[in-house]
Amino acid sequence: MTDTIDDQYADLREALVDHLFSGGRLAVVKAPPGSGKTFTLVEVLTSLVAEGWRVAVAAQTNSQADDICRRFAHDHPEVAVARFSSKGTRPPPGFPPTVPWISDRAALPGRAGVTVATTAKWSLTDLALPYDLLAIDEAWQMSWADMMQCALISEKFLMIGDPGQIPPVVTIDVRRWETSPRAPHEAAPSVVLGEPALEGVRFVGSLPACRRLPHESVEFVKPFYDFDFKAYVAPTTRGVDFPSGHRLAPLADGRPLVLTVPTPDHGPPIEVDHELAAAAAVVVEELLGSDAMVRDGHAPARPLMPEDIGISSSHRVMNAALTAVVARWAGDLRVDTPERWQGLERPVMIAVHPLSGVLNPSAFDLETGRLCVMASRHQAGLILLTRDHIGNTLANFVPSAGQAPGRPDMVGRGHDAHLRFWEALQSQQRLIPFG
Repeated sequence: MTDTIDDQYADLREALVDHLFSGGRLAVVKAPPGSGKTFTLVEVLTSLVAEGWRVAVAAQTNSQADDICRRFAHDHPEVAVARFSSKGTRPPPGFPPTVPWISDRAALPGRAGVTVATTAKWSLTDLALPYDLLAIDEAWQMSWADMMQCALISEKFLMIGDPGQIPPVVTIDVRRWETSPRAPHEAAPSVVLGEPALEGVRFVGSLPACRRLPHESVEFVKPFYDFDFKAYVAPTTRGVDFPSGHRLAPLADGRPLVLTVPTPDHGPPIEVDHELAAAAAVVVEELLGSDAMVRDGHAPARPLMPEDIGISSSHRVMNAALTAVVARWAGDLRVDTPERWQGLERPVMIAVHPLSGVLNPSAFDLETGRLCVMASRHQAGLILLTRDHIGNTLANFVPSAGQAPGRPDMVGRGHDAHLRFWEALQSQQRLIPFG
């Protein structure tokens, strides 16, 4: 029986290596936010390369691919790593000089080692010599269609990612595939996990803990996941400390804080809520002008700086309004959509609740990925800004089963996760009227 979370991580890595060595063709690892996905991937692949394996890694963006190369170069310089990229792309500043930058498929290494590229690059490459394994990082961001484009790279696949993140972005009408058991727009791991024929060759596991969030914040994001996990950090070690009596003082205990603005009788602004944007500017002023001290696990408590703060809203036009009101900190304080916050973190996050401008939620509104990302980027403190109708909106909403026959009720699931998240905040008295 394992005694510590670190033991559970080690056991999972060993089980993955054993499964792949023993003939298993597919492994899927579910990961909570900030759980050490890339570390786990690098450690498992290092063990495989030591046994002579050639491994291809598919990342979803160039920055993710570059980061994996940096991890190998820093943690395991003994592993031969190559970065496979398009001819028009150049190494970013600070890229490890020990990692070859390759654009010609004829130059791909034939010996044991790791070759890292984006999914888009792999999907356009015909290989003369398949790899022993295709490892997919941030796998829940890869669609089944993209997976099929990479299917000939190897006969073995390792998928690791966060199932709570935003589904793959698809820009075409997908209604024709609503009843398909292997819909091309679905996340690749979701498709293979629903395939009974893979039962005998499939390994499914999950990382045991969230390392990023404060211990006290982890319970709030669990409604977005179908597996259990723990907090890696100890209780009371993360938070933001304020002088006594400050209205943001509750952030000291590591739990999220909700600041509510009254909803007008005629309903909330739909996309651009200038009153909430102004509230965000006030919050930033208070964070930076109140001698706040942040405890984020990287050092002893220290003064909060502009670069420690991130802001997110689900609408670009709202983000433009937010950027305008915090312009004095431009270059330090990042404002962006949850899609672009995936994989990133800050000690303190300010997020505009995605239902703040909605009275009648649609299936799109109730998709949980955006809220899950917003609720899981912080290391010390999360402030949610919202209109105050959300509790009533969720309580009065009746989900309708509008999905195609045989398909899961995503609207009902999304409503349930949103409601449980909000009820947890409400029951723990984390809602404070702004003003």
